[in-house]
Amino acid sequence: MTFNAYIDGLGLSAEDADHLRASFQTWDDLHAWLEENQHSAIQPKPERISVATPSLNISWKDNIWRRFRRSHEPSRSIRQPAGWEKIVEYRRKVTLALTLVTTVAILLLSDYSLRAQQMPEITIKIYLAIYGVMTWFLAANFFKLILGTWHTLRGPRNNPWHPSKTAREPRPETKVAIIFPVYHEDVARVAAGMAATWESIETGFSEYCHHFDTFLLSDSRKLEYNIAEQSAVHRLREQFPKGRFFFRRRPVNLNAKLGNVTDFCRRWGRKYEYMLVMDADSIMDGHTIVELLRMMEGNERLGILQTNPKPVLRRSLFGRMQQFAARLYGAVFSYSLQAMFMGNASYIGHNAMIRMQPFIKHCILPELPGKAPWGGKPLSHDIVESAMMARAGYEVWFLPELEGSYEEIPANLLGFLIRERRWMQGNMQHLRFLFLDGLRSVHRETFLNGSMGYLAAPLWAMFLIVSAYGMVHFLSKGALFIGSIRILEMPMAMLLVSSLVFLFMPRILAFAVHVSGDRAREFGGKDKLALSLLLETIFSFFFSPIMMIYVTRFVWLWLKRRGISWGTQQRDDEPLPWSECFRHFGWISVAGVACWALLVYAVHGISTGRALVIEALSNKWVSPDDILYWFFPILAGFTGSVLIARLTSLSVGLDWSLRLFCIPEEICVPQVIDCTMQWETKLRRTLPNVENPEAVIDYAVKDIGFYVKHRPETRVRPHIASRLLPMINSGMQLSGRNMLLALSERTCFDALHIRAVHGDALARKSNPQEVMS
Repeated sequence: MTFNAYIDGLGLSAEDADHLRASFQTWDDLHAWLEENQHSAIQPKPERISVATPSLNISWKDNIWRRFRRSHEPSRSIRQPAGWEKIVEYRRKVTLALTLVTTVAILLLSDYSLRAQQMPEITIKIYLAIYGVMTWFLAANFFKLILGTWHTLRGPRNNPWHPSKTAREPRPETKVAIIFPVYHEDVARVAAGMAATWESIETGFSEYCHHFDTFLLSDSRKLEYNIAEQSAVHRLREQFPKGRFFFRRRPVNLNAKLGNVTDFCRRWGRKYEYMLVMDADSIMDGHTIVELLRMMEGNERLGILQTNPKPVLRRSLFGRMQQFAARLYGAVFSYSLQAMFMGNASYIGHNAMIRMQPFIKHCILPELPGKAPWGGKPLSHDIVESAMMARAGYEVWFLPELEGSYEEIPANLLGFLIRERRWMQGNMQHLRFLFLDGLRSVHRETFLNGSMGYLAAPLWAMFLIVSAYGMVHFLSKGALFIGSIRILEMPMAMLLVSSLVFLFMPRILAFAVHVSGDRAREFGGKDKLALSLLLETIFSFFFSPIMMIYVTRFVWLWLKRRGISWGTQQRDDEPLPWSECFRHFGWISVAGVACWALLVYAVHGISTGRALVIEALSNKWVSPDDILYWFFPILAGFTGSVLIARLTSLSVGLDWSLRLFCIPEEICVPQVIDCTMQWETKLRRTLPNVENPEAVIDYAVKDIGFYVKHRPETRVRPHIASRLLPMINSGMQLSGRNMLLALSERTCFDALHIRAVHGDALARKSNPQEVMS
């Protein structure tokens, strides 16, 4: 028989290949050569380091008690405070003072208005309590945005503490690991992002190539994903001979991404000084990566440098609107965060460079005691990790001015809500760290704000119920006189003005900044930018109530101790089937119809004579039917939730999309994104398709190229071979678990391949069990 195909798969020189063609006569010759000359190519030798969770007392009861007794531990900072910390604290106190004044003023005015409406005392107290909490957090974010934007207009060049001020060339021995943790992800898309990121470094910054190694860290449990992921790494190594692409699959995927990253730190933490943590859909430009490295090398205080990944590549209407909003408003908000937090910023879990040693020493989080969702593995561990890094005296910077960092966002409403539930549970777990000794005040606020971002949903729901009850109560039973109508109009006007100021000011401010800075053309021009902004704002009126009722349900399930795991996220643009829309949103539509009926019944329960008096006293400016108009966006969002979920999940044509909800990356496509799309097309044609598991397994045992490359990754395990070889030799079909073991055991893998490619006769003649014995 001929071994030419196997020799070609080894990638040898022509002279060496010719020599082997003459020397290989039997399978024993081939296997002997492979045993002697081949070693694992996709998994480097471990350089282990001890990894342990830091000693943390996360009992909030103990921490509160110690703080009241003033016996809490001093800050664990290992370095002297930086000069920017006083400025950050001053800005924080200014925003708190403005927030306090604004909230008190609005509550005093509301109290006067509600009492004039003759509302019951208990209703007034509930209304003011809910309204006060909501106003506080809305005002706090509003003033942070305003003050942060004012400071940001001066740019990072006027910030003497910005990491770019101390950037320097990396030392020759500096090593960075670019890690892509995955779990049952689209293999072709992940590999395309890896390829495009490396190609950007290799073509634009070849002198820095020796600093970077790229790892695909798999937590995938399904056999077909494991095969496709390994095949993808082998393909990348073939396409980029200068690149160093590696693969690691954990035997047990404990603690999801947190455990995956911890496993990497344990195995290779001694080899790398930094790790660039990516997500499955992350893409980064070589210039951005090199700048992060230069900043890290220039300042040993830097623990985490977080870029602002911009959402791209969405084609569904929902995804495009969210992508547009994040790109337009997020730019202003991100710059504000940098000005307000500086080196006390947060880490969002990906597209960030991390200093390995302090991360391993201070940021490996423990399993939280108690049952999920309050206990268990931390789901949103990234924000806590940044707080731990700052607690140890290192700086965490958010760098929105660095272009070239990209990600993908959920393409439909259902995917968005699934992600929000995971984030909600993670943010609720953050409350356990709220009173931990040594934390910065900014991070305590971050924990609290993150939790309140979800608790605001049930508060808003209660606020709407109380508001509707108050209006109906006044119109049906309150004393009517000319001034009373003005009193009714006052809370309506206050609600409208506060909504416009607190909720829509970021939109107005972002639009003004982009128009005044002549950046509107990056969004398709001023007219298209204005129209897209208007349509996205209208959509938000109907989208927000759906978010409110769903997050309220999530909070209720959380209170009932029903947890959720962090599984695979949908990252494609496939439209939601009608069946899924009715299944997940039908109950909201039914609730919307019921609310409509209840409100109409309450309004029409007001006598005709009383309604005529109200219209007469207000010169027909106010009527009981006006309540229906006030609540129309909310109830319309409820009632039309099924239709909204379905229509917004549909993909829109490229020509149409370039006119509306356009982002700068579509007007002028960055090279790294263009490369990602090209690589995805190529890899989709060549990699095995995980949607067909049988074909993937067939590829694993028959493809000669995969056999030659995968064999060094296997090991001789006699206890596995003794159990599985008789099954293989008898032609028995192996189950998923047994097949996974067989593909990892060398003699079993040899037997599977020989039988699949050359038939039973040759398999019996070259029984791998004889080799083993």
